[in-house]
Amino acid sequence: MSVYPAEKQNKLGIIAAIITAVGTLISGPLAFLAVSSISPQPAWISPQVFVENFHPIQSVTFYFGFLLMGGSILMIAFIHHQRRDEKTLLALVFTAIAGGLIFFNYFTEATFMPALVKNYTPDLDPIIRVFAVTNPSSLFWAIEMWGYGFLGLGSLLVLHYFSKDGLEGWTRIMFLINGVISIIGAFYTSLDLAWVLTTAGLISYGLWNLLYFALAVMFLLVLLRRRSKTS
Repeated sequence: MSVYPAEKQNKLGIIAAIITAVGTLISGPLAFLAVSSISPQPAWISPQVFVENFHPIQSVTFYFGFLLMGGSILMIAFIHHQRRDEKTLLALVFTAIAGGLIFFNYFTEATFMPALVKNYTPDLDPIIRVFAVTNPSSLFWAIEMWGYGFLGLGSLLVLHYFSKDGLEGWTRIMFLINGVISIIGAFYTSLDLAWVLTTAGLISYGLWNLLYFALAVMFLLVLLRRRSKTS
């Protein structure tokens, strides 16, 4: 149990939930709409076509992705701080692994890819092919999906933090669903990497963002309710 006063116990969790919700909403649906309306990338053809259609707005989603992943790590760290048991420790470890993988992706897309585009020569084509988000065979998607798989493992290992009744019960279900579909997505990607940019894959991506946004909001509401009961 936490050694901090009751009124301060939920502060980190509340901040983490807000950061995660904002990061998920802006890096997912809102960023997609912004990029689609301002300067979308066409379907993958070649590195040269990718460079010709590159616009700085396409990097925005990754900056807000740092909030999504950073907030997720903070949420699990908060839960472990509260419970201090083996399951929450493992959850924190798996979520940290997810953070390392996904942060690498986002640093690459937000900084490395714009530099490659700015200094483009045909010699850079193999590197762009490996890291371009629009390439269905990109390393980006292998890292991304396995990163979310580890994030899903973390979700499953903190289910016992929530009671099974009322709002907490529904929040527990959201963490469960997130864990299951994230792990399935990671394993399926190992069988068919290109599926992520199919219609089914893009719909799944959108639904995951909505699910994760709802998860963060419900976690926030749970903590606010707990704080009101101790005040």
